[in-house]
Amino acid sequence: MKKVLAVIAAMVLLIGCGAKKPQGGLKNASYAGCEYIQDADREFECFNNTLASYLADEYKYPEAARSLGVEGKIYVNFVVESDGSISNVTVVKGLDALLDAEAIRAVRALPTMIPATYDGKPVRIQYTIPINANLK
Repeated sequence: MKKVLAVIAAMVLLIGCGAKKPQGGLKNASYAGCEYIQDADREFECFNNTLASYLADEYKYPEAARSLGVEGKIYVNFVVESDGSISNVTVVKGLDALLDAEAIRAVRALPTMIPATYDGKPVRIQYTIPINANLK
């Protein structure tokens, strides 16, 4: 009975002090056109599709690496800064020096994004993405 009273007293104190579920929170970076989508999952899907499209257009398999015949995924880590610019581009898991360098170049060439926000304020956010290096 004492535990029940203690829990009820704590709830009354929290409600009386105006404690609420936190509002806002983290919102991922986005691209123009995606930020108006109200559903967070669909907005992130739009962001991923736009990012994949940019990288598919930008990444060029290096001619000097064709003779090696290396194919696969290169995992690249980068930060979207609070101003939407890209920084700290590094290869987490690479395939070959030439392919890795091209992946870094392609990510650095990404257009400025709409930055992530936390409680409505722009913040840095880190992403790791796979880039397909295919002979085509």
